Parts: sequence; structure tokens; C-alpha cells
Amino acid sequence: MTYITIIGLGVIGGSLGKAIKANQPQIKVTGVDVSMEIIAEAQRSGVIDCGTDQAAAGVENADLIFLAVPVAAMPDTCRKIAPFLKEGAIVTDVGSTKEKIVGLMEEMLPNTVSFIGGHPMAGSEKWGLHGANELLFENAAYILTPTNNTDLEAVDTVKGIIESLGAKIILLSPAEHDRKVAAVSHLPHLAASALVNTIGALEERGHGYFMLAAGGFRDTTRIAAGNSEMWSDILRQNGEALLPLVTQFIESLQEFEQALRKQDSARLLQLLTSARNWRENVPTGLKGMLPQLFELNVTVPDRPGVIAELSNLLGNNHINITDIEIQRVREQDEGTIRLGFSEEKWRDQALKLLHNNGFDVKKSGV
Repeated sequence: MTYITIIGLGVIGGSLGKAIKANQPQIKVTGVDVSMEIIAEAQRSGVIDCGTDQAAAGVENADLIFLAVPVAAMPDTCRKIAPFLKEGAIVTDVGSTKEKIVGLMEEMLPNTVSFIGGHPMAGSEKWGLHGANELLFENAAYILTPTNNTDLEAVDTVKGIIESLGAKIILLSPAEHDRKVAAVSHLPHLAASALVNTIGALEERGHGYFMLAAGGFRDTTRIAAGNSEMWSDILRQNGEALLPLVTQFIESLQEFEQALRKQDSARLLQLLTSARNWRENVPTGLKGMLPQLFELNVTVPDRPGVIAELSNLLGNNHINITDIEIQRVREQDEGTIRLGFSEEKWRDQALKLLHNNGFDVKKSGV
């Protein structure tokens, strides 16, 4: 029997437990958390088989340990568990920054233990165990950051567990991970927070701004609702990679500022067109991956049940939807829904089926 221990039963740790028990119920999952109330709830909800608030006791028999604690807490957690890890155990983490942590963990852990840095490109603005979801890792990129010191058999073991949860493995060096994640995850969170703070300052001076905030504002700033303490830690830990990107982002904003000051409509159009073109190149369907996706845009009336009507129609005809995005809703009389399919034949079958059932539908980009 394989024994897995998850230290930290928040959204990611809890989701790992749920997903492992759902996909590989023969694995025994032990949970470690500072709160016995959370452990009891995790047992009741089937997230773990057993649990403890003592990290040392929780890892003694573990073949694989997930560190699902905040990045700042990982060194102390590592010190607590290191003397109690059995020979051949594998330790991995789920932190959003990698280079510093991987180097530190490789130094601190005994040489009889393997460490592999990990980062699931999946999450939620929800906090704690109540936000855990066994489907969180479905079609999500899960980055592993082995180094020259990493045991390759240990990498294969972790890959096998993660892939059984429906995630797609990407192998990056710790440094490359930090550069790329700073650009596509950390900078957007910072920008969303700055945007909300900008409107918040206006709200303080004169109420009514947030009352007018419609779907576009909510979609753009959704990630700013994440755990502030956790994100403060993440941004600080990856500051070296993030700061040059902040500078570049400010320069991009200044380009818009200059075009507005000069009333330069040609330049403004050029900037907006460039952004739109780049946005259309952003892959969809798999979180953090680069899949080929065949897409349709469906214009639908703004009425309850229309999304279910679409999905039921396609599902009843055995057409599998890989991705769905509500692009506009409740700002006009109609909304736009983007449907993504992993195969061109499904896209074309869906196009014909939806058209024959009275939907206004066209291929994406047409």
C-alpha cells in the first residue's frame, strides 16, 4: 500500500486529498494541520483517511509527502519533519515560487530523501478546506522542477500520482518556472489588485463606482479576491523575477497614457489592436498548458437555463466540450459563450447541431 501525507489542508492540500481518494482509493492519505477541527472535517468529508496536528507523527510511514503550506512556512515545516522521514521517501511542495525553496529544501533534507519542487497551476479565490475540489487538477498544468540532484525514479513516481488526478505535467527548471509564472500569474494578480485599489480610492471620495461595476470589471479583477497573506508572501518571494515585469507593465500603461494625452487615435487603435491580437493567441482549455483547441462562439439570449440547454444538447449527442467561457452576460440583451473542443470533428459536429437548433453560432475568429 502507498502512504501519502499532505501537510496543510487548505484549498490545494484539501483538493489533493479529495482527488487522490477519488482516483486512487487504495492509497492511504494522512492529513497534517494545526487545527484538529479541520482534520476532523477532512475525515468526515473523505479528504483524508486519518490525521494529526503533529507533523512528525504524520510523516513517519509516508512514501510521498506534499507540503501544502505557505512558502514562508516551508523551511520550518521541513526542519520539523526531516528527522522522521523514512529512507526513500519523496517530498514535494505546491508553492508558487521555486528557485529559493528548491535550493533550501535540497540542503535541509537528508540525502536518503528525494525532493521535487512542484506547482499546480490551479487554484481558487476560496480559502481553506471548504474550497477543496476533487476536480481542481482536471486539465490543469502541474509544473515539476527537478534539478541535477533529483532522482529520476522519484520524478516518475510523482508524475504518476499527479497524472492520475487528470493534470498535465510540465517539467521546468526552478529559475525558468519563476520567470514564467511571474509573468502569467504573479503580475496579473498585482495588476488586478492595483486596479481594484484605484477604483476603491475613487469609491472613498464618492460612492457609487462599484455599483456600476459589471461583468468586465468583475472578470478582470476576480483574482484580487484571493488570500492576501498568501499572495503577499508569493509576490515577495518572487520579487526578483517580478520587478522587471512591473517596470515593463508601467511602460505599457504609459504608452496608453501618452496616446490619450495627445489624442492620438491611430496610436490608441494600434495598442488596442495589438492587445486584442495577443489575447486571441492565449491558449484555452487547459490551465497553463498550450493545447490545440477548436472553438465556437455562440450568441445566446439572456435567459435562465441557456447554458444547460447548450451543454445538454451537445452531451445528448455525444459531443464532448473541453472548455467553456462566458464572455459577456447580463450587460446586453444577449450573451456570448465560447465553446472549446479538443478535436476538429467535434467542433464541426457541434457547429452543425447548434445551427440546426436555432443558435447563432460561428467558428472562433470567423
